[in-house]
Amino acid sequence: MSKEQEELVEKIQKLLSKKYADTSMVSMRKLFDSYDKNGDGKIDSGELEQLLKDSDVGNAFTRGAWIKGIVKELDTGGDKGIDWDEFSKAVDR
Repeated sequence: MSKEQEELVEKIQKLLSKKYADTSMVSMRKLFDSYDKNGDGKIDSGELEQLLKDSDVGNAFTRGAWIKGIVKELDTGGDKGIDWDEFSKAVDR
């Protein structure tokens, strides 16, 4: 796992703990659903930006690069969004 991936997972795990007091798969699903604002079953780049901001990943200048890199790495379906399966595989430890 790259340094960036480790940072992403660590910070999302912290957000999970802060919001739900644990990092279980149930809490992870709640987190995913809370950022899937339009309910399409995917976190798109705009929704991902808010997740990264809330997780304290990157800053206003680097967050765009984070988004591109994350979508490129995790979007195995090629639909320019991260679905639940892609998200859970990436964030679960």
